[in-house]
Amino acid sequence: VRTTPRQKLLMIGFPDGLPAKVEAGGKVTDIGADTGFESFLASTDAFGGNSGSGVFDEDGTMIGVLVRGATDYVQSGGCTVVNELPNSDGGEGIIYVDRVVSLTNPVPPPSSSPGRSCEAALSIDASSAFSVDIADTSLGVGPSSYDASLCLDTAFGGAGPVFWIKLDGVRPGNELDLTTCGFDTDLSVFEGSCSSLSMAACDGDSGSCSVDYGSSIDDFVPKADTQYYIVVGGYGGESGAATLTGTYSSTDPEPPNPTSKRYVECGRRNRCSEEPKWADVDEKHEVRCCADERISNSWKKTDGCSVWGESNGGFACANRKTFVEASSICELAGARLCSAAELAAGCAAGTGCGHDSDLVWSSDEEPSSAPPSTSTSPPPPPSPKPSPPPPPSASSSPPPSSSPPPPPSPSPPPSPPPPPSPLLSPPGVCVDDPNCPHLNDGDCDDGGPGSDYSICGLGGDCSDCGPRPPSASTSPPPPPSPKPSP
Repeated sequence: VRTTPRQKLLMIGFPDGLPAKVEAGGKVTDIGADTGFESFLASTDAFGGNSGSGVFDEDGTMIGVLVRGATDYVQSGGCTVVNELPNSDGGEGIIYVDRVVSLTNPVPPPSSSPGRSCEAALSIDASSAFSVDIADTSLGVGPSSYDASLCLDTAFGGAGPVFWIKLDGVRPGNELDLTTCGFDTDLSVFEGSCSSLSMAACDGDSGSCSVDYGSSIDDFVPKADTQYYIVVGGYGGESGAATLTGTYSSTDPEPPNPTSKRYVECGRRNRCSEEPKWADVDEKHEVRCCADERISNSWKKTDGCSVWGESNGGFACANRKTFVEASSICELAGARLCSAAELAAGCAAGTGCGHDSDLVWSSDEEPSSAPPSTSTSPPPPPSPKPSPPPPPSASSSPPPSSSPPPPPSPSPPPSPPPPPSPLLSPPGVCVDDPNCPHLNDGDCDDGGPGSDYSICGLGGDCSDCGPRPPSASTSPPPPPSPKPSP
């Protein structure tokens, strides 16, 4: 806000050791056109110690900050007196407040400079080994906080300017080794979104570069469905040129053969609109996992199955994933992909995420077709038809009897009707078992008649099974014995 000549001003400060001084008689004497409106002059009554005091207009809006002034005291008649100046000669220098704001909030580097922040991080393809040359690590501002407890005894500083790198296409579940060389670097890895980052790994001086104090992280294993950022800085705020390299451990499993298809099976028998099939590993399908041991209470074991199944046990519902992504999700959960036979048997059915009607990845690999044989044997001749049984021998047949046939036996008396079925006991009380991990999921889990699974106690999943009748205390009477034949 530009001032006007003779505009009234108000200033508040604490000069010369005074507890407070409010000066309301000053006026603008020079609006500062000669300085490009960087500062202006006024006749405010200021003293030593007023520097930095706020200067306000009549409406109470702060328009400047006092930065310099005229001589405070002069000698007169052997005494030291206040140096009084007429309003027209005021020489107190006041800088415009907008200039102060620009100094305390510098303009950030242009957005064309990658690496200056999380949002403007340099993106690199991390699906295989990579190397990045950083000309200057002082380009950006570091994260709001570091967790140096993740890399104790490595001389990690966690302060000063940094360079940001965004990792795209990491290989989940595979150990990634990271190294920075060039000067005394700090290396850290963050995960999450730019608005909510958490530190995943760090190092100060564990590198083995030709220069001292390089950084190295050799035990970092990326997770699926997680965004990662690398922050490269220097110990004690030092900066310079550095090279970041990333390699996956040689012991990592090889990625599956992209020409080898895997079987996708319906999440629950007869629930899918598509037929199970052999699918390319790059296709997108849903994920369910199987475990040979129970991982947590949420994992289900179906009657007739030797494994436990789950769709979100220690991992989020996974939709539209490639085979590699699906395998990694299950491995990170301490499980594996179910076999096609396990899925067809319903070992993971009813475990949630709506996958009962979806095609789900299995671990079954399409068998390679055998090469045709160069010499083929003719098919074996058909087996001869069995000979008919020989006709009965005349000598073995009994001679025909000349006696008349015996009279027919009288028909036995009709059996009495079956006794009426005993009446069912009155319905039992419907009480869900709070320890049952799968209440109200659409599947009956109490192991009773018609149940899908045997996980809860009988009657403990009444929200899905309905009330179970109590056991009958007495057996029904036996049916009456038939009357003896006359």
